Formats: sequence, C-alpha cells, structure tokens
Amino acid sequence: MKGRQQGDQTVRFSFVEGDVRLRVEDIVYIETSRHKNVFYTTGGTYNIYRKMDELEADLHGMGFVRTHRSFLVNMRYIDRINSYIVTLVSGKELSVPKARYPDVKRQYALFQGIKK
Repeated sequence: MKGRQQGDQTVRFSFVEGDVRLRVEDIVYIETSRHKNVFYTTGGTYNIYRKMDELEADLHGMGFVRTHRSFLVNMRYIDRINSYIVTLVSGKELSVPKARYPDVKRQYALFQGIKK
C-alpha cells in the first residue's frame, strides 16, 4: 500500500478507476459520498470503496486530519481554522463538529510547528 521514494511520500490505492500511485502532497482531501470515498487531488478525483477509518489509518503520520466523520483533510491545504470551519486554500469551507474542533486545532497547530 505505502511506498516511499527519495523525498516524496507516495501511496498506492486500488481505485474504481484502477491502481493509482499518488504523491501524498497531491491529495487535497477525501470525502465520504454514497458508500464510497472520493479522493480530491491536484490532478483530479478518484473513487474507492474503503472505509474512512481504514484510509485514515493508511495515511496516519502523513499530515492528514479527520475534521469530520466524512472528511479527511491534508493539512498542507488548510488556509485557516476558526469558528468551527476549516477553510482550504481553494476557499472551500468544511464544518468541524464542536466535539472534534479542539483536537483538529491542536493537530493543525502541531503540523504548523513541524512545517516551519
């Protein structure tokens, strides 16, 4: 499943569209939609029939945060977090449930500290 190349983290998944190797930094976010998960990437979208919990485990430690039961977001693409909303650099806004909000903010602050 996980493969690493010099300097780039890559992952390979068996999507509906076929086996695809993606650079982790190209995955913007993953959204649950009608019993499948949709990967939104810088190069297009891919569909997969796997549980979000499994995808979250596969991408653990690679800069992703579970902002909602339906969203797994690459923190590289978060512009800001405030008022229970995650705003991506694209301008897309994703709501964060009150119970999850403190942990999402904490994980993003840690990520920001590592990135700098």
